[in-house]
Amino acid sequence: MSLPMKRVGRAVFIFACIITIVIAGCGEKPVAIVNGDRITEKEFVDKLKETGGEQVLQQMIDRQIVEDAFAKAGLQLSEEDIAARMQEIQSRALSPQAFQDYLAARGLTVEDLRKELELQMKVEMLATKDVQVTEEQLKKFYQEHKSRYDKPLRVKIREIVTPGKQQAEQALAALKQEGVSFADVAGQFSISPATRKYGGQRPITPIDQIFPMELREAVSGAQEGEIVGPIETQQGWYVVQIDQRLPAEKATFESAKDQVTRDFKRSKAVPAPTLLEQLRQQAVVKIVAPEYSEMSKLYAGPQKLPEFGEEQAPPVVTPQPQKPQSAPPPAGQGE
Repeated sequence: MSLPMKRVGRAVFIFACIITIVIAGCGEKPVAIVNGDRITEKEFVDKLKETGGEQVLQQMIDRQIVEDAFAKAGLQLSEEDIAARMQEIQSRALSPQAFQDYLAARGLTVEDLRKELELQMKVEMLATKDVQVTEEQLKKFYQEHKSRYDKPLRVKIREIVTPGKQQAEQALAALKQEGVSFADVAGQFSISPATRKYGGQRPITPIDQIFPMELREAVSGAQEGEIVGPIETQQGWYVVQIDQRLPAEKATFESAKDQVTRDFKRSKAVPAPTLLEQLRQQAVVKIVAPEYSEMSKLYAGPQKLPEFGEEQAPPVVTPQPQKPQSAPPPAGQGE
């Protein structure tokens, strides 16, 4: 149900601008003066509302609906759980700077991302709260998806990509000079847009997922600390350093049980769009602003608040199979 990250960032920006100006007092005070002509606060707010007002209002309403349903269901989400999910996202970045670049490209702050993840986790908990789990079901699910929990041979490498063999040989020679780091040489010679600015660093990757194929073959037999190259591929010439080799690990049901439980519940969860639609139909929402009256069609649930002592019927949630989903990794991870 969540908006794509770029839209979330834009919505957050618009909302912040509107709130800031409303608090300051919307009027004829200028927000900018261009060649002597004033752009007033009112003109600015009107334009913001015109271009993004409905999107921001819908996001705010939906968020409140989810928060209310979450509280009514008696569910709890700890700060530790949110922090763990944040750490999971950050760990996929090539570096702390790569994570900041990921946020900046989407117009987000760390706090924006935290709030978005919190909302996603609450939706996930609502969608799975009625899923019944038994030990037998979990073991059967584990056996059916066992390979998902095994960890193959993985490597962490740095790369220098050059358009020709001569540049690759020059980079290799530079690496042999005393006091020169791989990151320095990558910054000087590499043409890889994904890794150059991060010192050539790639994330930890299963060996069978390293591309190009010629690079995979060269890396497969290399040892930690070894520099390999030049390697000719269709994408250019590579010089790589093996930072780390992580051996394959076979999972057991006990070691993977927590993840198996999450995956099993997600596979039986109510799809997020279906859940949101159900929650909308249960909510009492009145769109007061006439310019947003069309939005009332989204929230055609009960038209009045329950009387004192009267309870609304709980949402009818029918679990439906759904593939497990995870948040997308930050951009700039490998090739």
